Amino acid sequence: MRHINSTDPIAALATPPGRSGVAIIRISGKNVWKKLTPLLKYPNSKPISPTPPTPRVLQRIDLIDANNQTLDQALVVYFKGPNSFTGEDQIEIQGHGSPVVIARTMERLSQLGIRPADPGEFSRRAFLNGKTDLAQAEALMNLINASSLRAAREATKQMEGTLSQRLQNNQALLLEALAHLEATLDFADEDISPDDQLAIAGRLTKVAEDIGQLLQGSTLGKQLAHGFELAIIGRPNVGKSTLFNRLSGHNRAIVTPLPGTTRDILESPIEIHGIPVQLTDTAGLRETDEIIEEEGIKRAKERLQKADAVLLLLDISKEITNEDQEIIKLAPLDRTIIVWNKQDLTESNKIPDTNKLGVDQAVASVVISCKKDRGINQLTEKIASFFGSQPIDGEGSVVMVARQKENLQKTISHLASAEALLLHCENEELVAIAIREALNSIGELIGKTTHDDLLDLIFSSFCIGK
Repeated sequence: MRHINSTDPIAALATPPGRSGVAIIRISGKNVWKKLTPLLKYPNSKPISPTPPTPRVLQRIDLIDANNQTLDQALVVYFKGPNSFTGEDQIEIQGHGSPVVIARTMERLSQLGIRPADPGEFSRRAFLNGKTDLAQAEALMNLINASSLRAAREATKQMEGTLSQRLQNNQALLLEALAHLEATLDFADEDISPDDQLAIAGRLTKVAEDIGQLLQGSTLGKQLAHGFELAIIGRPNVGKSTLFNRLSGHNRAIVTPLPGTTRDILESPIEIHGIPVQLTDTAGLRETDEIIEEEGIKRAKERLQKADAVLLLLDISKEITNEDQEIIKLAPLDRTIIVWNKQDLTESNKIPDTNKLGVDQAVASVVISCKKDRGINQLTEKIASFFGSQPIDGEGSVVMVARQKENLQKTISHLASAEALLLHCENEELVAIAIREALNSIGELIGKTTHDDLLDLIFSSFCIGK
């Protein structure tokens, strides 16, 4: 990453590389229009003025090489800073998506003193120019990488500043507490009064509770970013692999009448009603002496315990077996949906009595037939209902980035230190130091306090054109 204060003109392809109908090249920097004019020519050969055109108006302009030969026919739009994404003068060239033309255009831009952008450099400049804060910038990357509608909606809310505003409100409370505390330091010969101590402690507690709520939502944030893990379990030959193929839309799992066909964990990312799900097929659970199958069963049991939800598959056309009863003992019932498969082999459409399984609590259940594609919609609705009902402390405030979670944990730690020192009437200066550390941790979340290496780490993971 180049120097943090670099303002030289930069360019990058903003659309995915490869052949396409349209490709967009973004250019940003001081006096960038004047630098760009040798690349541009009006179709009627009218010269391009070095004075920037009317902002936000598309113009039909040819792109030319150093020999005045036409490279492409394009639409060009100019954005005058600070009213642009980066806060600088910015230009977008909308040309045709030919890799050869794109490469020649980028080469020509370099000849004109407009260098290729580093990863995330457009977003970095937007941050440095006050167009966005770090939380909003990371939300932009979350939106680009969103694997589901719900994750995209959460990222969009955060781009609008919902998480940032919540953090700023906590900052304001801590600043009030610090100001109140430092006012008492002017009277060093007197201990802090009980009323002052109560007022300061109240603000610290309020911030700690809110930060704690944000941390509780970080598990959901990880699930939104990477998908909820949904494990399919059951004894051999109940239709686990068939259901896996049905839900994933691909014949990835081998299906045979032979028990023990699935030996290892199979995974497939899917989306169910706008919710990202990592679907997992596991080995059939049973007693076995076969070494490879035994290892597969061990992995299945491990996946069963860590999954966000479990589909316990049973054969409705047969009596409950001892294996079924043993498996239900392993299942986390509060995270389990019982799926009665093979309805096509029986005349009953009724959900069997779960007491036969030794279950004495309500468990979500559904009857299906993978073979005849019956009940699949009802099953996906139950899955979506389960994941969609996960607690969320305010839409737009779900922590989806590991760095943010780490900073929130540091904030909680500093607040705990401040409260403990205050409670035991320790040196007020030590309390003030702990509050300042908490303020710095929140400041790192939104970019009020940053270091070059931190910005390098954050923005280096962004797309080149962002």
